[in-house]
Amino acid sequence: MEAVNGMIHILAVEDNPDTLTLLRYMLSANYTPHLAMEVDQALLLAEETPVDLFLLDINLGENRTGIDLLRLLRSHPQYHATPALALTAYAMPGDRERFLQAGFDGYVSKPFTRHSLIEAITEALPLSE
Repeated sequence: MEAVNGMIHILAVEDNPDTLTLLRYMLSANYTPHLAMEVDQALLLAEETPVDLFLLDINLGENRTGIDLLRLLRSHPQYHATPALALTAYAMPGDRERFLQAGFDGYVSKPFTRHSLIEAITEALPLSE
């Protein structure tokens, strides 16, 4: 996959405004972040700009979850194979496996550091990037 304008575009969806601000700060140095607080906004952003990776909070505080959002995004042919990371406070045994079975390519547990976030993104992106 070729990044748009030479930069890797990441769609980050998080319903907590403080965490969203933190994500913007942590991602901006290396990537082009596109930020959304809810499912419909995320879907609109994904239609407007090609995205190279999804970073999705699992508990979005509404009727739909990050798992639901991933299914909707992956239903679009252009995003069928786009890497996706679950961003979540769920850290009980079996949670990581559950998210991987739901179609995520990786998992970032909250609280996260810039290092753990960038490491997960790097591991999830195709080697050609």
